[in-house]
Formats: sequence, structure tokens, C-alpha cells
Amino acid sequence: MPIRFRFDEDRSVAAVVYLASQQIDALDKYKLAKLLFLADKFHLVRYGRPITGDEYFALPYGPVPSAILNLLSRESGEGGTPLSGHLEVDRRFAHPRFSGRSGVPLTLDALSKSDLKALSEVVRRYGRKSFDELKMITHGMPSYEKAWANRGSDRRARMNFEEFFEEDSDAIEGMLDLMIEDAEFF
Repeated sequence: MPIRFRFDEDRSVAAVVYLASQQIDALDKYKLAKLLFLADKFHLVRYGRPITGDEYFALPYGPVPSAILNLLSRESGEGGTPLSGHLEVDRRFAHPRFSGRSGVPLTLDALSKSDLKALSEVVRRYGRKSFDELKMITHGMPSYEKAWANRGSDRRARMNFEEFFEEDSDAIEGMLDLMIEDAEFF
């Protein structure tokens, strides 16, 4: 049975707001999706749980957190999401870009120290990379490759958290077993 986590909207919003506050170039919903995937994966293989709890799907341009992508899509349009008030949305681009709203204090209470460590590490490692570079990195990961190869006639396939551990040098020994022990099965 595949392992699933409960989506945590508060942590997800805080993670998006944190990333948007880091002055990352060309930060649209697609680049945000890649960075969140990398942060969730980094956190999962070290601490046994993702930051957001969102479900990831393999799509043509890479892994996508489904609930967060829906929020970002709505925010790119007319707004009215839990992200509203925290983000500046620059709609001059074909894909609107996000940044932290100036003058609004950064509220990260929903994030743990390990969440912040993972997000910070992802910004350090990947924040300066272009979308195309991030696409190449994430497309080469076993969890994406397996889901994409097994999608059938659909244009997307659910990714398995268990496969996030494959070929990952950040994975802590025994963390996969601990995650399976603590996880909910659907």
C-alpha cells in the first residue's frame, strides 16, 4: 500500500511564504513546485516526514505538489487563498512570479526547526538554478522516473514517498523503515 501523509495547509503556506521571501529569481508556481518537492524530499529522507504532507504527481515538467499547485494557481489569478496578504504577485509575466510582501512580517510559526533547515538547504543548493536546471535534476530522480514510466495513458502519475529514498545521499539509515512504521496507509 502506498504511504500518504495528511496535507498541512499551515505548514505549506509558511513554506511557500518562506521560499518567496528568499529573493529567488523567476519564482513562479512551477519553480516553487520544484523547490517544495526538493524540500519535502530532503526533509522526508532525514526526518521521516515531508514538510507539507502534499501528494506529489509526476507531470511532463516534473514533480508537482497537487494541493499547493492549486493554491498557487488561484493566487496567480484573482487571489483569495491562504497565501493572500503574504505574497506579491507580479502578473507581467506569462507565468506570474511570487515574492514576499514587503512590510509584512514573516510568520513561520507553523514550521519546525527541521522544516526551516530543509527549506534553507534547498534554497542554498537549488535557489539560483533555472527552471530548466531544476527540471533536469528532478526528472533524473528515481521517484519521478518510476512514476512517469508507469503513468499509462494518463498525463500524470502519483509518486510514491517510499521511492524518495532511492539513490539519495541525504537519506538517513533506517529512516525509510521508521517512516513506514509511523505512516498512515490509504
